[in-house]
Amino acid sequence: MANDSEYGLASSVWTQDVGKALTVASRLQYGCTWINTHFMLVSEMPHGGLKRSGYGKDLSAYALEDYSAVRHVMAKL
Repeated sequence: MANDSEYGLASSVWTQDVGKALTVASRLQYGCTWINTHFMLVSEMPHGGLKRSGYGKDLSAYALEDYSAVRHVMAKL
């Protein structure tokens, strides 16, 4: 039911069972999932959504892909 959305920016799992929390988090289709907290961000981690919640991953090397275009040029001289 948690994945039954066209958006996927962020989610959180609240439980005392760490194993269950990690299992649920791995199945959630969200760009960021927190366990026993919400909206804790660090600049070292990429931030961005899945599905219709944004494009790309800000605050990381992955964001460079949004500003790059891979090209191939060949010449026989």
